[in-house]
Amino acid sequence: MELKKHLVGRIFDIQGFSVHDGPGARSVIFMKGCSLHCFWCSNPEGISFSKLPMYHAPLCISCGNCIAACTHQALQLQDDTLQIDRMFCKQCNEQPCVDHCFTDALRMSGRDISIEELFKIIQRDRQYWGKDGGITLSGGEPLIQVHFVSELLKKCYDAYIHTAIETCGQIPWEHFIKTIPFIDWIFFDIKHMNPCIHQTGTSSDNSLILSNIKKLNESFQGKLVFRMPFIPGFNNNIENMEAIADLISNTKWKEINLLPLHHLGREKYVLLGQEYEGIHYQTPSQQELLGAKTFFERKDIHCYIGAEMS
Repeated sequence: MELKKHLVGRIFDIQGFSVHDGPGARSVIFMKGCSLHCFWCSNPEGISFSKLPMYHAPLCISCGNCIAACTHQALQLQDDTLQIDRMFCKQCNEQPCVDHCFTDALRMSGRDISIEELFKIIQRDRQYWGKDGGITLSGGEPLIQVHFVSELLKKCYDAYIHTAIETCGQIPWEHFIKTIPFIDWIFFDIKHMNPCIHQTGTSSDNSLILSNIKKLNESFQGKLVFRMPFIPGFNNNIENMEAIADLISNTKWKEINLLPLHHLGREKYVLLGQEYEGIHYQTPSQQELLGAKTFFERKDIHCYIGAEMS
Protein backbone atom coordinates (compact mmCIF):
# COMPACT_ATOMS: atom_id res chain seq x y z
CA MET A 1 0.00 0.00 0.00
CA GLU A 2 2.70 2.49 -0.86
CA LEU A 3 4.18 4.11 -3.94
CA LYS A 4 7.85 3.37 -3.36
CA LYS A 5 9.32 4.47 -6.68
CA HIS A 6 10.96 7.89 -6.29
CA LEU A 7 9.41 8.05 -2.80
CA VAL A 8 6.03 9.33 -3.84
CA GLY A 9 3.39 9.41 -1.13
CA ARG A 10 -0.37 9.65 -1.31
CA ILE A 11 -2.22 12.32 0.67
CA PHE A 12 -5.77 13.63 0.73
CA ASP A 13 -5.35 17.01 2.41
CA ILE A 14 -2.93 19.52 3.87
CA GLN A 15 -4.19 21.93 6.52
CA GLY A 16 -2.03 24.91 7.27
CA PHE A 17 -2.04 26.76 10.58
CA SER A 18 -3.72 24.10 12.70
CA VAL A 19 -3.54 24.75 16.44
CA HIS A 20 -5.09 21.49 17.68
CA ASP A 21 -2.59 18.81 16.65
CA GLY A 22 0.56 19.55 18.60
CA PRO A 23 2.40 22.55 20.04
CA GLY A 24 2.09 25.90 18.31
CA ALA A 25 0.65 26.40 14.84
CA ARG A 26 1.22 23.44 12.54
CA SER A 27 0.86 22.09 9.04
CA VAL A 28 -1.16 18.87 9.22
CA ILE A 29 -0.60 16.41 6.38
CA PHE A 30 -3.29 13.76 5.90
CA MET A 31 -1.94 10.49 4.50
CA LYS A 32 -4.11 8.03 2.55
CA GLY A 33 -4.77 4.53 3.77
CA CYS A 34 -5.72 3.14 7.17
CA SER A 35 -5.35 -0.24 8.84
CA LEU A 36 -8.62 0.20 10.75
CA HIS A 37 -12.15 0.98 9.64
CA CYS A 38 -13.78 2.80 12.55
CA PHE A 39 -17.52 3.35 12.22
CA TRP A 40 -17.26 6.94 13.49
CA CYS A 41 -14.35 8.05 11.29
CA SER A 42 -14.64 11.71 10.27
CA ASN A 43 -12.18 11.28 7.38
CA PRO A 44 -13.59 8.31 5.41
CA GLU A 45 -11.77 9.48 2.29
CA GLY A 46 -8.54 8.56 4.09
CA ILE A 47 -9.41 4.93 4.85
CA SER A 48 -8.78 3.48 1.39
CA PHE A 49 -5.34 3.90 -0.16
CA SER A 50 -7.05 4.13 -3.56
CA LYS A 51 -7.96 7.50 -5.00
CA LEU A 52 -11.75 7.37 -5.20
CA PRO A 53 -14.15 9.89 -6.77
CA MET A 54 -16.32 11.99 -4.48
CA TYR A 55 -19.58 12.95 -6.17
CA HIS A 56 -21.20 16.32 -5.39
CA ALA A 57 -24.65 15.73 -6.88
CA PRO A 58 -25.92 19.36 -6.67
CA LEU A 59 -23.12 20.43 -9.01
CA CYS A 60 -23.82 17.75 -11.64
CA ILE A 61 -25.54 18.90 -14.87
CA SER A 62 -25.84 15.37 -16.30
CA CYS A 63 -23.72 16.26 -19.33
CA GLY A 64 -22.24 12.75 -19.61
CA ASN A 65 -18.67 13.91 -20.17
CA CYS A 66 -17.39 11.78 -17.29
CA ILE A 67 -19.17 8.68 -18.60
CA ALA A 68 -17.62 9.07 -22.03
CA ALA A 69 -14.17 9.58 -20.50
CA CYS A 70 -14.29 6.60 -18.12
CA THR A 71 -12.17 3.70 -19.39
CA HIS A 72 -13.55 1.15 -16.90
CA GLN A 73 -17.30 1.57 -17.50
CA ALA A 74 -17.74 2.50 -13.86
CA LEU A 75 -20.21 5.35 -14.46
CA GLN A 76 -23.80 5.57 -15.65
CA LEU A 77 -26.70 7.99 -15.37
CA GLN A 78 -29.94 6.93 -13.73
CA ASP A 79 -32.71 9.53 -13.48
CA ASP A 80 -30.16 12.31 -14.05
CA THR A 81 -28.09 11.05 -11.10
CA LEU A 82 -24.61 9.66 -11.59
CA GLN A 83 -24.12 6.10 -10.36
CA ILE A 84 -20.54 5.06 -9.61
CA ASP A 85 -19.14 1.55 -9.20
CA ARG A 86 -16.10 2.44 -7.13
CA MET A 87 -14.72 -1.10 -7.27
CA PHE A 88 -13.81 -0.34 -10.87
CA CYS A 89 -12.42 3.04 -9.80
CA LYS A 90 -9.82 1.27 -7.65
CA GLN A 91 -8.30 -0.14 -10.84
CA CYS A 92 -7.91 3.30 -12.42
CA ASN A 93 -4.72 5.35 -12.10
CA GLU A 94 -5.65 8.24 -14.39
CA GLN A 95 -9.16 9.36 -13.29
CA PRO A 96 -10.14 10.93 -16.63
CA CYS A 97 -13.70 11.31 -15.32
CA VAL A 98 -12.54 14.04 -12.94
CA ASP A 99 -10.51 15.77 -15.65
CA HIS A 100 -13.61 15.94 -17.87
CA CYS A 101 -15.97 17.20 -15.15
CA PHE A 102 -16.11 20.94 -15.70
CA THR A 103 -18.53 21.68 -12.85
CA ASP A 104 -16.39 20.04 -10.15
CA ALA A 105 -19.18 17.59 -9.36
CA LEU A 106 -16.51 14.87 -9.37
CA ARG A 107 -13.42 15.38 -7.25
CA MET A 108 -10.71 12.92 -6.37
CA SER A 109 -10.09 11.85 -2.77
CA GLY A 110 -6.33 11.89 -2.82
CA ARG A 111 -3.29 12.84 -4.83
CA ASP A 112 0.28 11.67 -5.18
CA ILE A 113 3.10 13.94 -4.09
CA SER A 114 6.87 13.70 -3.89
CA ILE A 115 8.88 14.43 -0.77
CA GLU A 116 10.47 17.38 -2.54
CA GLU A 117 7.12 18.94 -3.44
CA LEU A 118 5.69 18.36 0.02
CA PHE A 119 8.78 19.76 1.74
CA LYS A 120 8.49 22.95 -0.33
CA ILE A 121 4.96 23.40 1.02
CA ILE A 122 6.21 22.78 4.56
CA GLN A 123 8.98 25.34 4.15
CA ARG A 124 6.50 27.84 2.74
CA ASP A 125 4.23 27.41 5.76
CA ARG A 126 7.06 27.44 8.27
CA GLN A 127 7.23 31.23 8.44
CA TYR A 128 3.68 31.29 9.87
CA TRP A 129 4.11 28.69 12.62
CA GLY A 130 5.93 30.68 15.25
CA LYS A 131 8.68 29.24 17.41
CA ASP A 132 6.69 26.26 18.74
CA GLY A 133 5.10 25.02 15.51
CA GLY A 134 5.90 22.17 13.16
CA ILE A 135 4.25 19.41 11.16
CA THR A 136 1.81 16.70 12.18
CA LEU A 137 1.22 13.61 10.05
CA SER A 138 -2.36 12.40 10.26
CA GLY A 139 -4.60 10.25 8.12
CA GLY A 140 -5.68 7.64 7.61
CA GLU A 141 -2.79 5.95 9.31
CA PRO A 142 0.41 7.76 8.31
CA LEU A 143 2.76 4.93 9.25
CA ILE A 144 1.27 2.64 6.60
CA GLN A 145 3.32 4.60 4.06
CA VAL A 146 6.40 4.00 6.16
CA HIS A 147 9.13 4.50 3.52
CA PHE A 148 7.76 7.86 2.41
CA VAL A 149 6.91 9.00 5.93
CA SER A 150 10.26 8.02 7.45
CA GLU A 151 12.16 9.97 4.79
CA LEU A 152 9.88 12.99 5.19
CA LEU A 153 10.24 12.94 8.98
CA LYS A 154 14.01 12.66 8.71
CA LYS A 155 14.13 15.59 6.29
CA CYS A 156 12.04 17.70 8.68
CA TYR A 157 14.00 16.56 11.73
CA ASP A 158 17.29 17.48 10.05
CA ALA A 159 15.80 20.91 9.29
CA TYR A 160 14.95 21.42 13.01
CA ILE A 161 11.21 21.16 12.33
CA HIS A 162 9.12 19.78 15.21
CA THR A 163 7.48 16.53 14.13
CA ALA A 164 4.34 14.79 15.40
CA ILE A 165 2.22 11.89 14.21
CA GLU A 166 -1.31 10.73 14.93
CA THR A 167 -1.52 6.94 14.91
CA CYS A 168 -4.06 4.21 15.58
CA GLY A 169 -1.17 1.89 16.44
CA GLN A 170 -2.42 -0.93 14.19
CA ILE A 171 0.84 -1.27 12.28
CA PRO A 172 3.90 -3.55 12.44
CA TRP A 173 6.38 -2.58 15.14
CA GLU A 174 9.05 -2.30 12.46
CA HIS A 175 7.26 0.78 11.13
CA PHE A 176 7.73 2.48 14.49
CA ILE A 177 11.38 1.45 14.63
CA LYS A 178 11.95 3.13 11.27
CA THR A 179 10.28 6.41 12.25
CA ILE A 180 10.57 7.12 16.00
CA PRO A 181 14.15 8.45 15.78
CA PHE A 182 12.66 11.42 13.91
CA ILE A 183 9.44 11.94 15.90
CA ASP A 184 9.05 14.44 18.75
CA TRP A 185 5.38 13.81 19.63
CA ILE A 186 3.01 10.88 19.18
CA PHE A 187 -0.77 11.08 19.52
CA PHE A 188 -1.83 7.47 20.12
CA ASP A 189 -5.49 6.42 19.91
CA ILE A 190 -7.02 4.08 22.47
CA LYS A 191 -10.48 3.19 21.21
CA HIS A 192 -11.46 0.24 23.41
CA MET A 193 -9.67 -2.19 25.73
CA ASN A 194 -11.96 -5.15 25.08
CA PRO A 195 -10.59 -6.94 21.99
CA CYS A 196 -13.99 -8.19 20.80
CA ILE A 197 -15.68 -4.80 21.10
CA HIS A 198 -12.62 -3.19 19.51
CA GLN A 199 -13.00 -5.59 16.57
CA THR A 200 -16.69 -4.73 16.23
CA GLY A 201 -16.02 -0.99 16.16
CA THR A 202 -12.84 -0.85 14.11
CA SER A 203 -12.60 -4.12 12.06
CA SER A 204 -9.60 -5.36 14.08
CA ASP A 205 -8.81 -6.48 17.61
CA ASN A 206 -6.36 -4.48 19.74
CA SER A 207 -3.58 -7.00 20.40
CA LEU A 208 -1.04 -5.36 18.07
CA ILE A 209 -1.98 -1.91 19.35
CA LEU A 210 -1.39 -2.86 22.99
CA SER A 211 1.87 -4.58 22.09
CA ASN A 212 3.08 -1.43 20.35
CA ILE A 213 2.21 0.72 23.36
CA LYS A 214 4.31 -1.52 25.59
CA LYS A 215 7.26 -1.36 23.19
CA LEU A 216 6.98 2.40 22.79
CA ASN A 217 7.03 2.78 26.55
CA GLU A 218 10.39 1.02 26.56
CA SER A 219 11.98 2.72 23.56
CA PHE A 220 10.37 6.08 22.69
CA GLN A 221 11.89 9.05 24.51
CA GLY A 222 9.63 11.77 23.12
CA LYS A 223 6.20 12.96 24.27
CA LEU A 224 3.19 10.69 23.83
CA VAL A 225 -0.42 11.72 24.37
CA PHE A 226 -3.10 9.04 24.48
CA ARG A 227 -6.31 9.94 22.71
CA MET A 228 -9.69 8.40 23.33
CA PRO A 229 -12.56 8.95 20.89
CA PHE A 230 -15.34 9.42 23.44
CA ILE A 231 -18.46 7.65 22.16
CA PRO A 232 -21.42 7.18 24.53
CA GLY A 233 -22.76 3.66 24.31
CA PHE A 234 -19.55 2.30 22.80
CA ASN A 235 -16.58 3.01 25.05
CA ASN A 236 -17.56 5.34 27.89
CA ASN A 237 -18.55 2.63 30.37
CA ILE A 238 -16.70 2.44 33.67
CA GLU A 239 -15.11 -0.95 32.92
CA ASN A 240 -13.47 0.33 29.76
CA MET A 241 -12.30 3.58 31.33
CA GLU A 242 -10.85 1.67 34.29
CA ALA A 243 -8.92 -0.54 31.87
CA ILE A 244 -7.65 2.48 29.92
CA ALA A 245 -6.57 4.18 33.15
CA ASP A 246 -4.70 1.03 34.21
CA LEU A 247 -2.94 0.90 30.85
CA ILE A 248 -1.86 4.53 31.00
CA SER A 249 -0.77 4.24 34.63
CA ASN A 250 1.69 1.55 33.58
CA THR A 251 3.39 3.84 31.07
CA LYS A 252 5.60 6.88 31.58
CA TRP A 253 3.00 9.14 29.91
CA LYS A 254 0.15 10.08 32.25
CA GLU A 255 -1.93 12.08 29.80
CA ILE A 256 -5.13 11.52 27.81
CA ASN A 257 -7.09 13.67 25.39
CA LEU A 258 -10.81 12.92 25.08
CA LEU A 259 -12.14 13.46 21.56
CA PRO A 260 -15.95 13.79 21.67
CA LEU A 261 -17.85 12.01 18.92
CA HIS A 262 -19.15 14.41 16.27
CA HIS A 263 -20.96 13.94 12.99
CA LEU A 264 -19.20 16.64 10.97
CA GLY A 265 -17.81 14.11 8.50
CA ARG A 266 -21.20 12.63 7.65
CA GLU A 267 -21.46 14.44 4.32
CA LYS A 268 -18.22 12.85 3.13
CA TYR A 269 -19.84 9.41 3.31
CA VAL A 270 -22.58 10.66 0.99
CA LEU A 271 -19.96 11.95 -1.46
CA LEU A 272 -18.24 8.55 -1.38
CA GLY A 273 -21.48 6.59 -1.73
CA GLN A 274 -21.01 4.99 1.69
CA GLU A 275 -23.17 4.51 4.77
CA TYR A 276 -22.24 6.41 7.92
CA GLU A 277 -22.77 4.06 10.86
CA GLY A 278 -21.72 6.61 13.45
CA ILE A 279 -25.08 8.34 13.16
CA HIS A 280 -26.56 5.62 15.41
CA TYR A 281 -24.55 7.02 18.34
CA GLN A 282 -25.28 10.26 20.20
CA THR A 283 -22.67 12.93 20.71
CA PRO A 284 -21.61 13.16 24.37
CA SER A 285 -23.01 15.75 26.74
CA GLN A 286 -20.79 18.17 28.59
CA GLN A 287 -21.72 16.38 31.80
CA GLU A 288 -20.50 13.04 30.41
CA LEU A 289 -17.23 14.57 29.24
CA LEU A 290 -16.55 16.36 32.51
CA GLY A 291 -17.38 13.19 34.42
CA ALA A 292 -14.80 11.27 32.39
CA LYS A 293 -12.25 14.04 32.86
CA THR A 294 -12.76 13.89 36.63
CA PHE A 295 -12.48 10.10 36.56
CA PHE A 296 -9.06 10.15 34.87
CA GLU A 297 -7.73 13.01 36.96
CA ARG A 298 -8.60 11.09 40.14
CA LYS A 299 -6.32 8.39 38.74
CA ASP A 300 -3.52 10.99 38.50
CA ILE A 301 -3.85 11.09 34.71
CA HIS A 302 -3.90 14.56 33.20
CA CYS A 303 -7.02 14.80 31.03
CA TYR A 304 -8.26 17.41 28.62
CA ILE A 305 -11.19 17.53 26.24
CA GLY A 306 -11.35 18.09 22.50
CA ALA A 307 -9.16 20.78 20.99
CA GLU A 308 -7.72 21.84 24.34
CA MET A 309 -3.96 21.42 24.56
CA SER A 310 -2.09 20.38 27.68
